Amino acid sequence: MELIRTEGYEDRMNRVVMPYLDKYKECGYFDPDGRGDIYYEKYCRESPKGVMLIAHGFTESAQKYVEMIYYFLQGGYQVYIMDMRGHGRSVREGEDLSMVHIGRYEHYVADLEYLADEIARKENPGLPLYLYGHSMGGGVSAVLLEKRPELFNKSILSSPMLKPKTGNMPFVIVYVAAVVQVWLGKGKTYVAGHHAFREDETFPDSAAVSRERYEYYYQRRLKESLFQTSGASYGWLREAIRLSKHVRRRTNRRKIRASILLFQAQRDDYVDNKAQRQFARNIRDVRLILVKGAKHEIYMSDDETMRKYIKKIFKFLEM
Repeated sequence: MELIRTEGYEDRMNRVVMPYLDKYKECGYFDPDGRGDIYYEKYCRESPKGVMLIAHGFTESAQKYVEMIYYFLQGGYQVYIMDMRGHGRSVREGEDLSMVHIGRYEHYVADLEYLADEIARKENPGLPLYLYGHSMGGGVSAVLLEKRPELFNKSILSSPMLKPKTGNMPFVIVYVAAVVQVWLGKGKTYVAGHHAFREDETFPDSAAVSRERYEYYYQRRLKESLFQTSGASYGWLREAIRLSKHVRRRTNRRKIRASILLFQAQRDDYVDNKAQRQFARNIRDVRLILVKGAKHEIYMSDDETMRKYIKKIFKFLEM
């Protein structure tokens, strides 16, 4: 398997990775609940050993995961990924393309379940299903693992949002404030400190360690307004905390049957690592790995960290 190095990264991605992916890529939409179309991509190869679903994080899109898709496809897996509701090319619940808003987090879960059960599994009968979820997508993935314990064989949760960090404000105070704002009719306004997309983001303030990986996607955000999701609404914040409370209940996490590989970023400023460790308790089969030096987006790390990260993922899948 070829791992893309940071030296000459953009050139290698454009000349090798993207043409390779285009050979296998198909795009489509689905509407699981009558609330609007969800955009998804599938990458199907000959003689696959399994099917990998990818659930991206807050303010992201499928486009950000082309490097990871490349690795899974090279490794012998069909790959399915969607733009989460309120992101990318999928339906929005408001007019502001920069704002991430959701009425109920259960809609995220239902979309992922539909993609897995009604599309990926039906198109690949008999093949095992695997799930890779980052951050918000990791939290949504964890809920689905609890809801449908028989659906997936294994899951990789990378910096999963099992409890978002809330700065110096107590978790319960932030939740109450979000609930009050929604009750006052301000659910579709930006959370304090969040804002519309601005062309002044900088790599040092990002969640990535690799400047080359960060810049590759950021340049695509600059060119495409649909990729410029930037800030959360109070409605989204309320639902993120509701999801966190649900997924961490002992009675819920005990339902999980899939084997889990859970990666923690040592320098994570977005999600609570302690909550991840607590989540791992009472789960039948879980491996917890702390990635030293990594920031929240582990899949956008330096070359050596990426080499170890990808190696651990494929070792886990092939066990």
